[in-house]
Amino acid sequence: MLKWFADDTQLRTTKEHKKPNVFLFGGIIIDSFEEEKLRKLMKEVKAKYTYPDLPVKWNFKDLKKTYQKFQKLDDYEKMLSDSYAWRHEIFDRSKDIDFKIVISAMENFQYEKNNLKQIKGDLNCILFSNSLMRLGLYAQRVECEEFQVILDWPENSDPTPFSKEYYYAFNRGKSKDEISFHSGKLSDLGFQESVLFTKMTHSNSLQFADMIMGSFKDFFETNLHGHECSLGTELIKKVKSKFDGYPDSVIGVGVNVPSKNRNLKSNLTEI
Repeated sequence: MLKWFADDTQLRTTKEHKKPNVFLFGGIIIDSFEEEKLRKLMKEVKAKYTYPDLPVKWNFKDLKKTYQKFQKLDDYEKMLSDSYAWRHEIFDRSKDIDFKIVISAMENFQYEKNNLKQIKGDLNCILFSNSLMRLGLYAQRVECEEFQVILDWPENSDPTPFSKEYYYAFNRGKSKDEISFHSGKLSDLGFQESVLFTKMTHSNSLQFADMIMGSFKDFFETNLHGHECSLGTELIKKVKSKFDGYPDSVIGVGVNVPSKNRNLKSNLTEI
């Protein structure tokens, strides 16, 4: 069985932007056998610092309350201070695991509006649909028998918009806005009949997907803002061959950008 573990994040294309104006939605495609190797890797690295079942993520400071709940604040501080080391070890060892990175990106031209929460929800659903189109083509290409889509639990605790997009993709082969998929219906390609949701803190695979997304965001911002290096850049370079379409078709296959986002696509292509 193939699985796609996905999460979202946001970034600013210039330092002058007060609010994020680019949205990213994506993660990793991995089969069940390789996922077991990924879980083992994550647990082994975490066991050097804390319980192997406690979570990690890109924005590790977000997990302070989780570690506090388990009375592991000393471990939290150690992992925070050694975050460079364990991140590099996870990415170094992940090179021996077979997975593909698929990300959708979209520029938000309404980022200055006050109803950013609603706009974010709408854009994430569009990005999710764009990703499902790409997953459908991937499933066709590899002729998989079963495909499962797993998302982090939505920020607003409302999975309905994503479930609705998945319904149309699975049963109709199109988005809810009537944009047809070149792959046809996901139901004909081995996809399960509903999207699944879980908490990132409960899934090592989602934690790794979160780190991929955070690293890619950091890598993208670093290059856009003219910085020479960053942790995200170092990590993404380690797994660049994991992007679907590498080396010649990363933009358009591994990283999908709507045709109307010309500046965003140009920036990504140049980088």
